Formats: sequence, structure tokens, C-alpha cells
Amino acid sequence: MNPKKPFREIFRGLKPKAFVIPLPYFNPQKAQACLECGGDCAPVCPERIVIKEPMQIPHLDFKERGCTFCQECLKACAPEVLQGDRASVIGALALIDSQTCLSHQGVVCFACKDACVEKAIVFKGMFAPRVYGSCTGCGMCAPVCPSQSILFVERKT
Repeated sequence: MNPKKPFREIFRGLKPKAFVIPLPYFNPQKAQACLECGGDCAPVCPERIVIKEPMQIPHLDFKERGCTFCQECLKACAPEVLQGDRASVIGALALIDSQTCLSHQGVVCFACKDACVEKAIVFKGMFAPRVYGSCTGCGMCAPVCPSQSILFVERKT
């Protein structure tokens, strides 16, 4: 006989799990080439957000800055591993954690909205921000959030 789970256990695990944020223009069909590459994309990034570990696919780190879609990673990459014909969108979407977001707790804070170039973060009145589909996944909102409430999930195509 299984005892009933406490109410809080029902919702445990529903929070989106963090994942490795891909580079803009990333072509998943060419991921093997990224594993074998020396990572020429990382040192050319003017924002210093491209991380490339040996035998790992390069990814983005939005702790300090976001992506400006400058295409320097694309220029440094082997042909067709990163695809220049893709729109300036990263395979990630920003989400706001309502449990830690100051605005969701009644504190006036527009840091993420002010940083969003695409105006994809919209508030209901002065509170309750939401991220809309125009989000490019650039990460500009993440480093400015005082409560680190911006999460990234895989963009469904």
C-alpha cells in the first residue's frame, strides 16, 4: 500500500529544469563537429558568453551579459556547423520564476523589462511579468535580474 503523497510533493519537479543554452545559429545535426572542435567560437565572442569545454558542445552563459547576435561565433565556426541563414533566435526561451521574482512578490521592479530589446516581457499593471513569444532567448534580461529569477527552457520548434 502506497501512502498518499503530501500536497507539496505533487508539484515538486514541475519547475523547468535548467539546460545548456545553445549558441545562436546552432545546427543540432552538426553537433558531432562541435564535440571535436577546438572552440574557435568562444574567444571571438565580444560578450564573452560562449563557453566551450573539451569534447563538449559550446553553450552560452548569461550570468553577466546576453547575446547581441553579432555573428562573430558564426564567422569563426567551421562551415555549416552554425547556420547563418537562421533568424537571430537562440534555441531557448526565458521564463520568469514567480516564486523568486520581486515583481511577483509585490515589489516594483522592471529590470528585466527594461533590458528586453524585443519588448517580450510584459507586466500586468506594475506586477506579474510574463514572457511572450517574441522572446529571442538573447539573455539580456538574466544578468540584470536582482533575484536571479530568469530561467531558460528549450525552445520548441
